[in-house]
Amino acid sequence: MIRVYPKEGSAVVPTGATTITTTFTLTGTAGTANSYLAKTLTGTKVAAEFAVSNPSIDAATDAANEAAQAASDATDAALAAADAADAATTKAQEAVDAVATLSAQVSKLITALKAQITTLTNLVIKIQKKVKA
Repeated sequence: MIRVYPKEGSAVVPTGATTITTTFTLTGTAGTANSYLAKTLTGTKVAAEFAVSNPSIDAATDAANEAAQAASDATDAALAAADAADAATTKAQEAVDAVATLSAQVSKLITALKAQITTLTNLVIKIQKKVKA
């Protein structure tokens, strides 16, 4: 009878792709005339290496990484758009301020023009009175 005992206890295999190396110690006794085999196995160390691969998990991991990169790119684009919107808002406010300044200047010019028209009207009235007199 041969028993196999893991050197470090039992192993838990992850669901993703990985390589696992473990060492087993084989011990046994022979109940038959083949005691040579039993003595050969006693104390023998066997290093076993195997790979666990799960293509669907690998594909899902790749897709998740690509989605994370796309989200990061979208965040960068959104931040750039927010910066552009802030710059546009600043320019729009500057335009509003310029229009307000121009409006005030036009109002002053219209007031001055009305005063000149009033002065000219009064002058024309005086001239008409002198011409009639």
